[in-house]
Amino acid sequence: MAIDHLSTTDMQGNGGATPPEKNYDPQSEMVAGHQGRLIDEAVIHAENEDKMTPYLVLVIASAALGGFLYGYDTGVVGVALPYVGDQLGHALSSAEQEIATAATTIGAILGAAILGFFADKWGRKWCLLISDLFFTAGAIVIATSFSLGQLIAGRLILGVGVGGAAVICPLYITELAPTAVRGRCVGTNGFFIPFGQTVSVAIGAGLKNVPHNWRILFGLGVVPSLLQLCLMHKLPESPRVLILRGQDDKAREVLKTIYRYATPEVIELKLEVVRAHVEATTVLERTTTFGQRAKKLWTHGPYRRSILVVCMIQVFGQFTGYNTLLYYAGELFGLLGLSNASVGGLIPSITNTFFLLVGMIFVDRIGRRGLLMKFGPLMIVGLLWCLIAFYFMCKETGGFLVAGFSYAQRDVGLVIAGIVVFVMGFGSTYAHLCWYQSEYLALEIRAIGSAISTTASFTANLVVAVTFLSELETLTPSGTYGLYLGFVIIGYVLAYFFYPETKGLSIDEAFSLFNEGFGVKKSVEMRKEKAEAQRRYNEEGGEAGRTGGVGYLGGKPETSHIERANPVAV
Repeated sequence: MAIDHLSTTDMQGNGGATPPEKNYDPQSEMVAGHQGRLIDEAVIHAENEDKMTPYLVLVIASAALGGFLYGYDTGVVGVALPYVGDQLGHALSSAEQEIATAATTIGAILGAAILGFFADKWGRKWCLLISDLFFTAGAIVIATSFSLGQLIAGRLILGVGVGGAAVICPLYITELAPTAVRGRCVGTNGFFIPFGQTVSVAIGAGLKNVPHNWRILFGLGVVPSLLQLCLMHKLPESPRVLILRGQDDKAREVLKTIYRYATPEVIELKLEVVRAHVEATTVLERTTTFGQRAKKLWTHGPYRRSILVVCMIQVFGQFTGYNTLLYYAGELFGLLGLSNASVGGLIPSITNTFFLLVGMIFVDRIGRRGLLMKFGPLMIVGLLWCLIAFYFMCKETGGFLVAGFSYAQRDVGLVIAGIVVFVMGFGSTYAHLCWYQSEYLALEIRAIGSAISTTASFTANLVVAVTFLSELETLTPSGTYGLYLGFVIIGYVLAYFFYPETKGLSIDEAFSLFNEGFGVKKSVEMRKEKAEAQRRYNEEGGEAGRTGGVGYLGGKPETSHIERANPVAV
């Protein structure tokens, strides 16, 4: 089974140098969709499509609560665990803290795999509901814990919700959001994750002297999950899922609520696009066995290369060590001597949230690769700074961080400054670049490819979570941050050679970069040709990027593309 992608540039036969004819008729192309041709939804523009209606805001915000929960429950552990003290029968050792922290990641791997696998069969809404139930149950179990085993069990349960939210929330929002504002809507979920982390750390700082503060912190996790459960009846099911169930009329009604000002003709075209995409994304499943599909992922070069690239970004994003600043904020900043270690934890979380916004604002201007190449060195500088600052700060204590020792304020300030520089680079790059992974995956492997890369991310996260405190005690702080520095440099070099730019390319053009390699140079050439074609088109009097509501040659999402799905022998 193979899929041949045919873009408008392919149709011209000249690499995209000639723009489409001005009398291009999107409806006639859509009719061709019945014969196996698939047109990008971006070329069908509904009136006022770029306007966020109150209903759409409610839907996106309600769905993005899953991202907030993901952030809150991954960030809260760093400030809550130091408050536990000996309330579970004894003071938690470093190894026990690592296990309690990593339990959520283990649960997340299971949640992402199970709920991701059944997302089409059960529906996005039911998977979100199941995630909320695990969030709620896990928070209650942890908040009522009277033993370490119970706390770890609660963290495992909570993790299933985290994994489900990580997979389902962006998928659900992508399928519901209007084409013109889809990036903005998906970005909302991406922003809610660090925002949730910041909120958890801020509440933790405020509860420092409150009795049973750690129970309150974990217990507060039920508030957003119950809120999302209450809003669930107002959320529509994804049109894709409804079509998979044969409920086309319900899918049409959902599209009418999303594209409130669209004409009936445009609604029908939007519905036809969803039908065609469902057909394309399920063709591999319908024509091959599970074993054949699994083999094809790794034996077919373009599939293998695209999956490796998105896994690379996910894994090296985890190996930067940023999440340790969340998971062990209380422990780390407490060892540095801060009177309220949770306030110290706000430094990386607020910095990350701000620079994630900066990165999201500039990602379509600078590009995905462009951001990593330009802002990635900040991580290298920051980690090198931390390595040196820790080395000199810990000289008096044999190179290790010692609890209760009063380190010079100047040295502590230098360490925190290095952390800030590092997080500036992380927030601008890895913190949100992982959310663009679907751009690199062909339509027919997008779901499984995303599941593989998400699992790789959680697995890498697990490794980082269960080793950080042990590394501080064995490698020293300088050695630990030197290790992360090494991973960041390796990731940067690999990205330089293997991470192509997708800015300005349609989905099928982006995947075509992997046809004969990793496409770094090919991307430059392709985008240069498209820019030159656009320039000539403008000089000849053509409309710059849009004709009759159909986008050409411009940046995403206003680049038309057609994909042809042709079954070929495996």
